[in-house]
Amino acid sequence: MDDKIIEITGLKKEYNGKFKLVIDDLYLERNKVLTLIGPNGSGKSTLIKMICLLEKPDEGNIIFNGKNITKGKINEVKIRKEMAAVFQEPAFFNTSVYNNLILGLKIRKISVFSAKERLDYLIQNLKIGHLLNRNVKNLSGGEKQRVSIARSLVLNSGLLLLDEPLSNIDQQSREDLREDLFEVIKNSGKSIIYITHDRDEAMMIADDIAVLNDGRVEQFGSKIEIFTKPFNEFVAKFVGIETLVEGIVDKNERGVCTVRIGGNGNRAFTTGQAKPGSKVVLAIRPEAVILYNNNAISQHASAMNFFKGRITEVRNSGVLKKIGIDCGFNIISFVTPDSVRRLRLGVGREIFAGVKASSIHMFKK
Repeated sequence: MDDKIIEITGLKKEYNGKFKLVIDDLYLERNKVLTLIGPNGSGKSTLIKMICLLEKPDEGNIIFNGKNITKGKINEVKIRKEMAAVFQEPAFFNTSVYNNLILGLKIRKISVFSAKERLDYLIQNLKIGHLLNRNVKNLSGGEKQRVSIARSLVLNSGLLLLDEPLSNIDQQSREDLREDLFEVIKNSGKSIIYITHDRDEAMMIADDIAVLNDGRVEQFGSKIEIFTKPFNEFVAKFVGIETLVEGIVDKNERGVCTVRIGGNGNRAFTTGQAKPGSKVVLAIRPEAVILYNNNAISQHASAMNFFKGRITEVRNSGVLKKIGIDCGFNIISFVTPDSVRRLRLGVGREIFAGVKASSIHMFKK
């Protein structure tokens, strides 16, 4: 059996000549989680709607379980029974939580008794046992999404589509539900497409990630590839890389490039392939930047880049501190509060930013 449960090729959709969705090649492997990320209006929800047959593409193919569901005569009801979807705004019948949970089972003529073990597991792990007798119209936003997710998962469909299920609830409910939902997803072994604009969510749950922008896939690959080796500046910024430095390749020897960057005669060493004279961009994740005092540099190997500069900002970034440094170019580092105290970091202080050559990702300008 093909290891791809969904394969999309040459897909196009246009709306009144204003928005065009163009997906050349995208797929989801069985029993894996594909996360679609990108800004609002990039086409993520449109793609989900076409997969679950709520909208039709103008061109292209969606192959689901080996069948092309965009062309020819297809049994839409049968295909939809092999999928389950959760949207930002769940729709319910005006009845109890329990009746809503088992409604899909009844519609698909699945015995509630045969699904009891799965239903009990979801009720327990999504923490909705105390809600079963309540009317859904009296639930909070977070409670409604818990019920909606349980209702979809109990169907035991081959494909689960989740369209930003955590977006319209308050922050505390979001964090609580995310923890419970991701635990259930990891244990489900299901093939899942998960939409979010939150890169932290994507990193936590995804096997593979597709970054969408203006109706196109900017990059598709494993989550490690997306976060550490972005194809371009858009992807780099979207996945949280703030240090993007333009430069020109001086030389390339044995897979290590020397790149002129910024002012002050700065050079950076990075792994990769580029011809001398090429204009490139260096992407450096903040967690890869280590700060040093002058007397500590000699203790480290030559594979480390060191950039001398002055601190321009020190501010909170969650549990860490964000340090901005002017080295003739701007570089960002995330450090612990303990490091701030130990290194006496403050605005105006001279410091060295160290980055391993292998931690600098290079792409063409």
